[in-house]
Amino acid sequence: MESPELPDESDTAACLRYAKLLQRGRGKIGRDFERSLYYFDLAAQAGDVDAMYHLGKCYLKGLGCLRDAHGAVTCFENAAHRGHLGATQRLAECFSKGLGAPQCAELATYWELRAAAQAEASPQA
Repeated sequence: MESPELPDESDTAACLRYAKLLQRGRGKIGRDFERSLYYFDLAAQAGDVDAMYHLGKCYLKGLGCLRDAHGAVTCFENAAHRGHLGATQRLAECFSKGLGAPQCAELATYWELRAAAQAEASPQA
């Protein structure tokens, strides 16, 4: 399949968009989880919280890499501490189920409450 022009690796937003396209595999872009992981990682290292969240999902599901639940928790924590609602919800789930972190009802509740507060404060709520 034909690929569109590769994003400038210093353009965090472009890397994030391209990574999402690679995961969906629509249009002229075929699915490529390994390359999407690369671009999510670039954007996450540059501080993009949405990229941190998506990178965590890749690690949790083993998309483009071996499953790494601990790595997923690290990504979710980084994004959650920066206010990403989805990451906060996933982090609560990880602590609730013991995925990549010890099962801990107190931490699961903490992150669930934090997610609820974020959702309530969100303009979309």
